[in-house]
Amino acid sequence: MTGFLVFALLAPSLADGLEADLRRSGIRRSGLGVMVGRAGGGPLLAVHADTPRIPASNQKILTAAAAVKLLGADFRFATRVGRAPGGEVIVVGDGDPNFSGRFYGGNPTVVLRRLARDVKSHGIRRVPALVIDASRFDDQYVHPDWPKDQLDRWYCAPVAALVYNDSCWDVTVSPGRGVGRPALVEVQPALLRPQVLNNCGTVDAGRHVVHIGRDSQGHGLAVRGSILRTSRGVKGNVTVRDPVTFFAQSVRAAFLAEGIAVGDVRIRRRAVVDSEVDRKVVPEGHDKQPDKLTPLVVLRTDLRRTLRVILTDSQNLYAECVFKRLGDGSFAGGAVSVKRALRAMKAPLAGLDIRDGSGMARTNRVTPRALFMVLQAMRGEEAFVSSMAAGGTGTLRRRYRDLGERVRAKTGTLRGVTALSGYVTGRSGGRYVFVILANGRSVAHARRFQDLIVQQLARAP
Repeated sequence: MTGFLVFALLAPSLADGLEADLRRSGIRRSGLGVMVGRAGGGPLLAVHADTPRIPASNQKILTAAAAVKLLGADFRFATRVGRAPGGEVIVVGDGDPNFSGRFYGGNPTVVLRRLARDVKSHGIRRVPALVIDASRFDDQYVHPDWPKDQLDRWYCAPVAALVYNDSCWDVTVSPGRGVGRPALVEVQPALLRPQVLNNCGTVDAGRHVVHIGRDSQGHGLAVRGSILRTSRGVKGNVTVRDPVTFFAQSVRAAFLAEGIAVGDVRIRRRAVVDSEVDRKVVPEGHDKQPDKLTPLVVLRTDLRRTLRVILTDSQNLYAECVFKRLGDGSFAGGAVSVKRALRAMKAPLAGLDIRDGSGMARTNRVTPRALFMVLQAMRGEEAFVSSMAAGGTGTLRRRYRDLGERVRAKTGTLRGVTALSGYVTGRSGGRYVFVILANGRSVAHARRFQDLIVQQLARAP
């Protein structure tokens, strides 16, 4: 039912407790969307459950669920490297976001240097051309609905079929060798050496402010401000403008570092396609090497590992790569595929507006009922549930530490938006599904309400 609170079928004690939590939180019901129920059962609590809301990063629940349903929990990205008859080495992208240091001790150079060594193991010491084929995705690297003034932030990293180091420069600023001396600036990945404009000085006292961003031309990096001589360092991230060129330059640098001479570097891209075309899921293996291309290396990454980064760490780039991979490599195609998956899960599509896979776009809309139905449909999918943050981990690292794995949930935060949805195991082993979406000014009240509901469910049977 829509527009008011429904407690039918709830045990009186739990119903009273939930109602008391709602009053105690001080949240306005007008901006609240809630649905709570027992796992495998219908909704027991609903507040404006059919009113579309901005989901923020709860959008990732839809993306991850669609990936498991459409690609399969055992899906693996496959980035293929082959050699053409003319000697060119071609890297064919598959949308894998895992070319970074995330699973290599934080060192982003490892994965590409291993790739270069694998190529070299075939006796290759020189390639006349390195061809980077990123045509699996289109070249709309950022969504038009993402905030224009934040595109240099890591959470708006550009999306492509071949990305490296989360499409970001990682910058560490440390105190210089004495007061008044320039700060020390370290940039990763170390394979490349971008131009850095350093106007940050070392100070003994006073205000400590370090700004890390692009230079005025947008080509290099700029660091300004001041850093205390006692500081342990300041870290920041700056997105690259062209993720495919960034990948290509990094692969070339890795080849050179491993003793492989490289001639030209060529890039194959694909323009944005008509967003009105009904896209279909492209089956795995669509991009197999042409017969005339000699296979050299196939780099595979599990979807399960990728899902953990999406749902536990809330990494937007990972969500967007999976989103585009679900369809024809475009944002619009990803939306069509997610809707298809939701329809199969019996989730209502009324009021649904899917624009991206991460929830960064404020134009996304989803109802609490749709999210609730997706979570109900996915409750038996271990690859999905175990990828969500447990209490005290990921985006819940400061919340629900006492509950640990009894809570599996996804957070969501944008200006004026806070969301929390997932699963709670009660004190006697009963399992509950909950969705809490709050759009409005009372973010602090909304977070308090989320915490009260989670703790209430954890005390339930």
